[in-house]
Amino acid sequence: MLLPRGDEYNVAVQNPKISFNDADLKSSSVETTPLGLPKPYSGGFTITYKLSNSQKGWAVRCFHRDISDLQRRYQAIGTFLSKNNSQYFVEAKYLSEGIKVNGKAYPVIKMQWLEGEPLNIYLSKNYTQKSKVEKLLSDFVNLINELEKFGIAHGDLQHGNIIVKNDSLYLIDYDGMYFPELATLKTNEIGHINYQHPKRSASHYNQHIDRFSAIVIYIGLKAISINPSLWKKYDNSENILFKSQDFADLQKSSLISDLSAISEIKPLIERLVGCCHLEFEKVPNLKDFLSGNFTYNKSAAGTISINRSQYLILDASKVGSILEHFGEKIEVVGKIGAIKSSTTKYGDPYTFLNFGGAWPNHTFTIVIWQEGLAALKANGISPSSLVGKWVSITGVIAEYGNKPQTVVELASQIQILSGETGANQRLKFKSAPKQPIQAPVTPKKVINKEVDVFNYLYKNKPVSTPPKVTIKTPPTTSTYKPPTTSYKPPTPSYTSTSQTTKSSSSNSSSSDNNGCIVPIIFAAIGAAIIGSASDGKLWFLGAIGGGILGGWIQSWFKS
Repeated sequence: MLLPRGDEYNVAVQNPKISFNDADLKSSSVETTPLGLPKPYSGGFTITYKLSNSQKGWAVRCFHRDISDLQRRYQAIGTFLSKNNSQYFVEAKYLSEGIKVNGKAYPVIKMQWLEGEPLNIYLSKNYTQKSKVEKLLSDFVNLINELEKFGIAHGDLQHGNIIVKNDSLYLIDYDGMYFPELATLKTNEIGHINYQHPKRSASHYNQHIDRFSAIVIYIGLKAISINPSLWKKYDNSENILFKSQDFADLQKSSLISDLSAISEIKPLIERLVGCCHLEFEKVPNLKDFLSGNFTYNKSAAGTISINRSQYLILDASKVGSILEHFGEKIEVVGKIGAIKSSTTKYGDPYTFLNFGGAWPNHTFTIVIWQEGLAALKANGISPSSLVGKWVSITGVIAEYGNKPQTVVELASQIQILSGETGANQRLKFKSAPKQPIQAPVTPKKVINKEVDVFNYLYKNKPVSTPPKVTIKTPPTTSTYKPPTTSYKPPTPSYTSTSQTTKSSSSNSSSSDNNGCIVPIIFAAIGAAIIGSASDGKLWFLGAIGGGILGGWIQSWFKS
């Protein structure tokens, strides 16, 4: 199935009454950013939005990558939840015609929204509170024991899929879960690389696939409860202390060395090293790991090849390639060339870090609002100190003026690399295997409220953007113009009857050279109105009628 892109979902969720069939979602509104745009929460296969009404909130997961047997998988989840009273799961429903995009229905997952925090975010705020970390550890052991008891597995145990609410743990995102009745299916993911055994592959799909991840998370939480400073030293916003390269080169890992220096953790690290050299199928469950009740080679040594990354890694100079991943979380590598700092109309500070040189010759921008600046300051990082450095930035891709950008909220999203050589080495890594992705399609330009905000920040200097409904054209007195670029979005599917003001002589010339503009505009409006009223079935009648009406109006004015 050819699925919508992130920018198309972004437009659809702004109109819940039209886009959703589910009664709860139709009566809800989508959570927005300070810019007034829908706030996306990116996942491996989905873009997730929070929709809520006065009574309840839901996570709506919209798929941009196809998952085989998705309905069957969620039926298994529903059956399990109906038979078992588990405190670690939330209600999740598969809606086959959940959201309408461009007149066509696509499936979504509707889940109960948890007003909590991902495990790593919770830890970033509470890692110094020993009692809270120890409670998480105890709750986590109980969670793992329950999965083992039921003979099921989550498939991607990691910080982003474990939510902490009222100091208790919950699992979310069930796309890759294993249930006995799904044993004949194939896995659709192999989990977050910082939590996975070096030898896990797509061939592994059974009740044991969470075992190594459980061991990694347990050791991480245990170590933080004993030595909280480890969190500050090793957090990179995508881990609980461990990174995949720690498993690849255990002898040279500074984390392994630091953990081995803690007497209570040292025996666990010796067993972890042994587990890394075992075949994936032989990794013990958490109970046997903690007791040492399994066989492994205590003298195992050597490196383990890992040549992949959790996210797609792209060169910051590749504007078009990055924009193809609008709404997705990826890693961008490049050299920061310039900085711009100022305040918004509300007096809040912001900073833009540009790759590829100063505006207008930049190729990618790191956007740091007030919260992000505070996070950087708390970690002793000044944005100006990053200029001239080669860095890796991980975040959800957005766009402004035909150039890609991402917002930084955590200091750990930015990793400083060892010069150009380090950047080139990083770019050689391949992303973790996922389901086949649809062929890249140039994103459509959509109604973008972000333009208005940025116009103000750049003192009302106009940007190059298609005409927009109900949004006025910025003053033409400014000389600030966005750079031209080889990346050009296709003509948008909407039109506007408000045009930029021109002189009378220009209007006359334009009218002669564009005699079909009025009929086209009326045809588009007619198609939109009739198509909406008929669920997209009779749009062509609206287009024909609108075109005829537009032609009559144009000829009447000319006469």
